[in-house]
Amino acid sequence: MNRRAFLGSAGVALSLGVAGRRAASTPDPVVVRVWFSESAATHDALEDRVEGYLGAALDEALDAAVELEFAPSTVALPHEGGKASLGMDWPVTVAEGLVGLGEVDPVGDVNLLVTDGDPRRQPAGYARPHVAAATGGAYIARMPPAEDLSAVVPYSVPAAATQLLLHEVGHALGATHAHGTARREGDALVASPMVGSYLWASERVREAQLADGSACGGAYPSDDGASERRLGLRYADCAAGALR
Repeated sequence: MNRRAFLGSAGVALSLGVAGRRAASTPDPVVVRVWFSESAATHDALEDRVEGYLGAALDEALDAAVELEFAPSTVALPHEGGKASLGMDWPVTVAEGLVGLGEVDPVGDVNLLVTDGDPRRQPAGYARPHVAAATGGAYIARMPPAEDLSAVVPYSVPAAATQLLLHEVGHALGATHAHGTARREGDALVASPMVGSYLWASERVREAQLADGSACGGAYPSDDGASERRLGLRYADCAAGALR
């Protein structure tokens, strides 16, 4: 059986099997296990930044306690980005671990891979229930410590890569793009993690990704007349209710 066929057959097992582990255990805490690609693991500050920014966002959004676990081993990838690595190789690796065919030991909530791919190239991330992958490890590592910044920051590639991390984990926990907000603050336009950079994408991409509107209420504003782009590093209130 090739890897594509295995992923298809393992998809149900992955969703039901990992969720079953979660349902059979005590409801707390929510566990996010993080793996780094071999290249991403070379950035000394990356673990601290992932723990700081992701931990702060999840702690605020979830009623349950949150545990971030960092796998001691790295993940070898043929490529640091792209649909095959993010959307095929990593989910298959997690599925193989679930059925005892690989070295990865999945957890019941989120199995997150962070790579050194370029977050400016699409696809920059990927998610399905319980599985997430995000590029931009080198950029995330360049961010200041989470405790040194406010929850809303000016748009930059490092900030966008950090928000992408929150975006993909949000998907893995059940949130959709509709569980995001965008608001005007003076001349600035602020996007929450589940909307993210789609707010400034081409009209075609924006319509495709944000067509369902916001479940939080209100329309997404256009960027006409907004002289500054800002990114929120906390989930919107309505996203918190969707996370599971």
